[in-house]
Amino acid sequence: MAGAVALAAAATIRSVRADDPVPVQLEYEGPAVCPDADAFTREVLARAPRARAAAPAERTRTLLARVKPGGGHGYDGVLVVRDVGGAMTERAVHAPTCDELVTALAVIAAMVIDPMTAKTGAIDAGLAPADATADVVEPTVADADGRAALPVPEPPTPRPSEPPPGAEPKDPRWETSVGAGGGAISGSAPMLLFSVPVFFEVSRSGAGVFSPALRIRFERTATAASESGAFARTGGAVDLCPIALRARSLRAQSCARVELAALSASGRAVEPIRSSLRPWFALGPLARVRFELESPLFIELEGALLLAVVRDRFFVEPGTLVYRAPLVGATTAFAVGLGF
Repeated sequence: MAGAVALAAAATIRSVRADDPVPVQLEYEGPAVCPDADAFTREVLARAPRARAAAPAERTRTLLARVKPGGGHGYDGVLVVRDVGGAMTERAVHAPTCDELVTALAVIAAMVIDPMTAKTGAIDAGLAPADATADVVEPTVADADGRAALPVPEPPTPRPSEPPPGAEPKDPRWETSVGAGGGAISGSAPMLLFSVPVFFEVSRSGAGVFSPALRIRFERTATAASESGAFARTGGAVDLCPIALRARSLRAQSCARVELAALSASGRAVEPIRSSLRPWFALGPLARVRFELESPLFIELEGALLLAVVRDRFFVEPGTLVYRAPLVGATTAFAVGLGF
């Protein structure tokens, strides 16, 4: 009985020749400065001798390659493998240049299509491969669930003229940024003041901790009123930021802010109504986080604790105290900007 079952099972196994073509659907998304979809397809087909383009109605695996700038330096890419049943697997890659990244994605795609004959060495993607046995890759090892794990190619070797990812450039560049947003201020008045800040910044590019930046900021708040008075503020600040930490599209800064403004106050529900314009001076630490979106666009979040050096008292004559600024105030803000 067991022998009959074994014969029946063996009869259902279809032998697959080593030179049978493997249908695959290739898709590609990338910026205009990078190799196009045709170049990616040519390189994949040159590295996978058994691969062929799938017919429009043919059910087969789809390999989608996506390429985008890496934020600080280099390029990021991902290869998405979608099986016939809909299951998807992703493999992320980073490289200092777009050409090297597309080559790395093509190597991964070739090994996914046919790990036994995939070519991982240098090739001429414009020509058909000379044979199907060179640069043979060992079969992939199945994971705990029995599924074939995607092979991981060797990372591309950075060109001598370009720093490897995460390394400090030999000749750091200076960059400029401009932006605007919204913020909230506590301490200057008895209620929150909402502002519209704009800024201009000069910063040193690089991945090192010491990445100095200088920012000049201007803002005007909306007038906020209470039962006894109305307050508004106009002024600016200078931010000195000697330290920055970078991780791909994220930058965190530690800064010191010096703030100088004019605080206007006017009485309410009293006769006669009088107004006063007083100086405002404060300083303190600030933390800022920048998220780099599609270059050159970014968004920022920041918060500061500021020590009030000038602390005026506002009162209604003859001596009813309306407000006195606390010793420590806080500011928060978000901004959208452009980096050049």
